[in-house]
Amino acid sequence: MNFNRKKEAGIGQKKLRSRQRNDKIKGKEGIAMSQNGKLITVAVLLSVLAILFGILFGQEKVPAIQENMDVWVSRQDQNILHRLSDSEKNLLADILSHQKKTETSERYGDFVLAFTAYRNGKEMLQPSLYRLTDGTNEFVMKYPDGSCYSLDTRSVLQLLTSHTLDNLFDYIEDAPTMTVTEGERELTVHCVENGWQYKKIDNSIFMDGVLVRDSQTLLALEDYQNLSLAFSTEPQSVQVTILLSGPTETVFEGTPDRLDQFSPPISGRYKMRVTAQWEETASRRYSGQCVYELDLQVKKEAEVLISEHTVPQGGLFMITVTNPEDPGSLQVNTDAGKAGPFVKQQEGVYTCLVAARNAGMHLISVSGTGVSGEHQIEVTASAFETWQADFPLRTEDPDLAESFEQAWQNLPGSAGTGKYWRGVFQSPVEEEPDLGYHQNFEGQPAQMEGSVWWILQEDTQIKAANSGGIVFVGNLDQGGLTVVVHHGMGLYTWYYGLSETWLEQGDVVSKGEVLGSVWAQEEDAWFGVQAVFQGVPLNLQTLQNQSWLEPEA
Repeated sequence: MNFNRKKEAGIGQKKLRSRQRNDKIKGKEGIAMSQNGKLITVAVLLSVLAILFGILFGQEKVPAIQENMDVWVSRQDQNILHRLSDSEKNLLADILSHQKKTETSERYGDFVLAFTAYRNGKEMLQPSLYRLTDGTNEFVMKYPDGSCYSLDTRSVLQLLTSHTLDNLFDYIEDAPTMTVTEGERELTVHCVENGWQYKKIDNSIFMDGVLVRDSQTLLALEDYQNLSLAFSTEPQSVQVTILLSGPTETVFEGTPDRLDQFSPPISGRYKMRVTAQWEETASRRYSGQCVYELDLQVKKEAEVLISEHTVPQGGLFMITVTNPEDPGSLQVNTDAGKAGPFVKQQEGVYTCLVAARNAGMHLISVSGTGVSGEHQIEVTASAFETWQADFPLRTEDPDLAESFEQAWQNLPGSAGTGKYWRGVFQSPVEEEPDLGYHQNFEGQPAQMEGSVWWILQEDTQIKAANSGGIVFVGNLDQGGLTVVVHHGMGLYTWYYGLSETWLEQGDVVSKGEVLGSVWAQEEDAWFGVQAVFQGVPLNLQTLQNQSWLEPEA
């Protein structure tokens, strides 16, 4: 019994130890299975991420032709392009859709064609077709970024034998050409027919045969005087035109052999256009033209010109500056008289008026031109005489009139004002004056020196000498009822002795418009007019004889 119990106890202990070992083994296997499951899950997730990453980032976008693109084709050794038809563009798009990237581009060195795709005028794609260097019909497409794609040979050959490319190659062989040489640069231009476009290697574009450049060239005489032209077939005519930009004024028009006799008149931007014209003949089927156009920037040294070197007191003379370095700082320096502001006449040409006041020899210089130098002018003295009569337009009662001195001093400044007058000035009345510029009354204010006077014997309308704005209307203690017109730039005309006027300060008048009237029914009436520029009294005849500061049409 004891033996059996011990035996059973021993068996029980063995079973217990066996179960414990089994439990440990199962526990280890469970742990191992759990760890393996985690690894598998991680591996699956990594695989999914790798796939997604590859889809999002790893897959390279294949260059493609889209429906809204215009595609042009050219030969690299020529500057002529032609637009692909829709069917040919679709064929090229199909070729590119099946292209496969390759790293073996070195063997493909035989250039065939270059394509350029535009969307809304912007270059989007620029593939170039190459063939195996040994001439075998096996093709790749190369891109500016260095990438290379292999192509389906049959599709490429179908494109190369299309109607457009046949026309392109035939046209290159037969069309007349013009070769333009500027120094070391040379460009060949083909005769233009509708639908063709030209392109130069520096990315300048010919649209309908006209070269459009983004950059300007600083033009020196030798740049255009040594321009050479060569033609594959002699054209019927060759014409060179040079236009000044801005007003688009033609400054040269003639044959190329006359260029060496031409010099641009002023600094500024120009356009030079060379046009060769062919006409169809029995032996040549092409008619059309080549046009070469170039933007030019001309820089010339400034020059100062003076209209008169001898001027009487009360006279005007004009200073003209061409090609100034700093137009905004142009200023006349002289003690001969008073200068007005400079006015731009045209591109590169500025003028100003100077009123001669002080008799004698005077030096004149102009700052802001960029060049140094002085000019000499003589102002001849004017002999004034006093007429033996009291000044007739004087009012003693200060309650009835304003002060002439204050009116003279309080006129609005002329700085920054424009030019309002046009052409020559006219006399305010038709009759000849009784007292001229050199004659003054006794007791006449000094500021009225140079006034012109009439004794009117009948009612007379007084007319504006030129266009301008009314800056003063009032009854003066010296001058009577007076109207002052500002013609711009500091040029005024004063009208003394009116009997009536309906104008007010701020009104605008035109040349010849009636300012008012002088009544002379009961007795003769005095009327006077005076021209003043920048505070200097002028001889009215100066303004009536010449058209000052009139920009050229």
